[in-house]
Amino acid sequence: MSEISSTTPARPGGPLRVGYILKQYPRLSETFILNEILGLEDSGVDVSIFSLRNATEGRFHPAIASVKGTVHYVGEANKATFLEALRSLPNLRSEELPAVLAFLDRLPSERRSRIALQAIEVARHASESEIDHLHAHFMTVAAHTAHLASLLTGIPYSVTAHAKDIYRHTVDWELAATMAAAAKAVVTVCDANLQFLSHRLDGSNARLVRIYNGLGPQLPPTPFEQRPNNLLVSVGRLVEKKGFDLLLEALAVVRTEHPAVRCVIVGDGDQRPGLEAQAAQLGISDIVTFTGSLPQDKVGEWLRKATLMVAPCRVGSDGNQDALPTVLLEALAAGLPAISTPVAGIPEIITDGVEGRIVPCNDLTSLSAAITELLHDAPKRAAMSAAGPRKLATHFDRASTIQELIDTFTLLELVNGGVA
Repeated sequence: MSEISSTTPARPGGPLRVGYILKQYPRLSETFILNEILGLEDSGVDVSIFSLRNATEGRFHPAIASVKGTVHYVGEANKATFLEALRSLPNLRSEELPAVLAFLDRLPSERRSRIALQAIEVARHASESEIDHLHAHFMTVAAHTAHLASLLTGIPYSVTAHAKDIYRHTVDWELAATMAAAAKAVVTVCDANLQFLSHRLDGSNARLVRIYNGLGPQLPPTPFEQRPNNLLVSVGRLVEKKGFDLLLEALAVVRTEHPAVRCVIVGDGDQRPGLEAQAAQLGISDIVTFTGSLPQDKVGEWLRKATLMVAPCRVGSDGNQDALPTVLLEALAAGLPAISTPVAGIPEIITDGVEGRIVPCNDLTSLSAAITELLHDAPKRAAMSAAGPRKLATHFDRASTIQELIDTFTLLELVNGGVA
């Protein structure tokens, strides 16, 4: 990809207008998308949000209130037929209809009608709002919709690939290659993902770029000397890939050498009943607290009062895994040493022995030993605590990562126009 100036070129008649296509907005677990939208708006980009599902979660992050962009809940679009919906489109690119129908034919039959109507609705709103660029998160239904809307309108699009959308065994790589070839860029969030996608999309002429998720301004870390020496925290959906079952086993081991240890597990999911039963069976229910899902500010409070973050991530039986867990970035910001595993981009966040420890996946002995080691080594924890905010500032500062994203959007428009 060619280099361009870090100054965002002004759009004729106003700021750059970007339409974000998301499966559901807002979602408590997708703080990285919220951070990105806020960063774009802070940089002067006009963001419109197209949510393909209605908001069904009852709890939202307080920062949602700071988003300025209009949210369009596409939902079922409307009850029009496909042809009636097409006729509502201004400047329909009828020459692309064979490509639209061919792409729809490759999607699961039970989803085709909904995706088709939603893509037309997004295309209509995007055209009427004079949106310059469409961007989808995850190479699944949001990217399918962006691809179709782009065909119908000629508005270029890009997509960010994360984890479940590329690592699961069920990924349709032929379909992904079609979107990657048509997209102006496939953004992904870590170098590990970039290498993986370079292999899986080889020959597709995809334009791949790595842009880390970044964090905006954070509250200052709690001074190290004010932190306890016995409180572990772990945050995430209670699903297989997060490794909470291994954490509970490790706690039972650690307790024998550090009887005062306590652990708070923040999150919810299908495995919660089983994990609570496991804690009882291990005899550690008295030292483990399950809080359920919490908004970002409450998660931050736990990160600023804990001794260690423990995130024993693994590759799930379906291939799903984490790529660049946001909570580990938040741990850096909070000055909280973290113990995790070498899954995908995690070693890009934590250098073993610097901001925390990296231990092998599914290794109870190594995990237990690392927790015990750091609980008993305050000077090492203090050094790791100080290193976290430095790492965040140099690699994961939203001011830098958002500019990279804007540069990608705007460079692609210049390339598309034959300038670069």
